[in-house]
Amino acid sequence: MASLETISSIDTAPRHPIRLVANRTGLTVDLIRAWEKRYHVVDPARSDTKRRLYSDYDIERLRLIRIAKQNGRRLVDVAPLTLEALRDVVSEDSRYDQAQDNQAEIYRPSWTSPLESSDTQDDIDAMLFAVQTMDQHRFDQLLQEGLVKQSLPAYLETVIGPLLREIGESTRLGKLRIAHEHMATAHLRTFIGALRFRETYTGNEPKIVITTPTGQLHELGALMIAALVSVDGWLPVYLGPNTPADEIAACALQSGARVVSLSLTYPADDPRIPTELTRLRTQLDGKIPVFIGGSAAAHHQPLIDRLGLIAPSTLNGLRQSLNALRDRGYKEQTA
Repeated sequence: MASLETISSIDTAPRHPIRLVANRTGLTVDLIRAWEKRYHVVDPARSDTKRRLYSDYDIERLRLIRIAKQNGRRLVDVAPLTLEALRDVVSEDSRYDQAQDNQAEIYRPSWTSPLESSDTQDDIDAMLFAVQTMDQHRFDQLLQEGLVKQSLPAYLETVIGPLLREIGESTRLGKLRIAHEHMATAHLRTFIGALRFRETYTGNEPKIVITTPTGQLHELGALMIAALVSVDGWLPVYLGPNTPADEIAACALQSGARVVSLSLTYPADDPRIPTELTRLRTQLDGKIPVFIGGSAAAHHQPLIDRLGLIAPSTLNGLRQSLNALRDRGYKEQTA
């Protein structure tokens, strides 16, 4: 355990620019700013020219918090801790990890390597900070940078989906202004919309109609589905948001779609949703399954169950269900 004398001896004079802090802590500039704004991990001073200035004490806090997060601690839990408590936490985790490593060494196959998991919450925090500061160019850059770190399905599941939920919740709670949400939505619509277009189609891909029902104006969830299914060999017939049940059914039947996918987000208690879902299910051939997703789906679960609609709890669950349908269709065609 670090002594109070040792901790008190750390220089608290603000004199380091943020890029030096980034180099010494292993954090990015974006992430440091995001942690300051969202979790108040440090409170830097300002120079006469309004530049952030950090102390040795700030650097030590950031360094320890980074280590604690890498060890599996949640940022919301460690951010309020004193420097002494942070050192104790990091020391405890280090001793435990070493003991676990020693215990597991004889069981570890020679071909394995230490797990390197991407810290998606850091990416989300950096994006939220770009939204809060209306830095649209940095927001676009972060979206593109995140896409190269993992596969598209994983990126949509672990980063874009949670980002959408946080933006929506922060706007409803007043942490973000409507202007923030509109800026983020506009740029996400462009970003996700571009993902769903494949360079070539053979014409043999099974079709899936994707939209939101009447009254549902938030289309980003539907766009995510369009991008996701394209990866798995589907041809999305994308209708945009706010489509009446009669038009969805007509499109599905005339296009020969094998599936319909609807996104429900806001408002969750829209009284038109039960009517629209019932009309859609009635008009569609019983062989055309209807998938329901989005944050508002759980609000209508009894109705979804009664109508025989399908509501996977995750994007990965949706992929698995759709892939099973696609594969079954291929088998029927070749039988």
